[in-house]
Amino acid sequence: MTPPAGWYVDGNNPTIERWWDANQWTDQTRPAAAGAPPGFGGQPPANPEKNGLGLASLILGIVGLLFCLMPITGFIGFILGIIGLALGLAGISRCRKNKATNMKTAISGTILSILSVVFGIVGIVMFFTAVDQLGDDLDQVGNDMQDYSDCISQADTLDEMNQCK
Repeated sequence: MTPPAGWYVDGNNPTIERWWDANQWTDQTRPAAAGAPPGFGGQPPANPEKNGLGLASLILGIVGLLFCLMPITGFIGFILGIIGLALGLAGISRCRKNKATNMKTAISGTILSILSVVFGIVGIVMFFTAVDQLGDDLDQVGNDMQDYSDCISQADTLDEMNQCK
């Protein structure tokens, strides 16, 4: 049962009274009278602010995934993913405490940031594996060139030189 229409002390500001029209709070206010009856819970709290942390997490997750497309920039995606993950978890926490809205944005940002971290690690591993393989290949080329050079320097005839590989 809702209270009858009338003036009630504003729940957000006890120095004023706000008019309740039996359905909703209106914009009409007046200074609170001494001994005024207390309100029945006051005006419903305004919606909490939007979740900027969740949005930042979503953006960092998307940008991090874009950097993960190239293994050479996977470390940037990894770093952006870590930051996005921290912001996403903070955004989810703010939503659970009813201090912010956009829970879905915070969850999406957290998931994309986790993917960015995972793909960043994959990119880093791929990059260092490729660098290691390149080092091995260059060592092999150097050894082959040294063997060929030794063979040429030991050859006495043109036929012996042609047999060097």
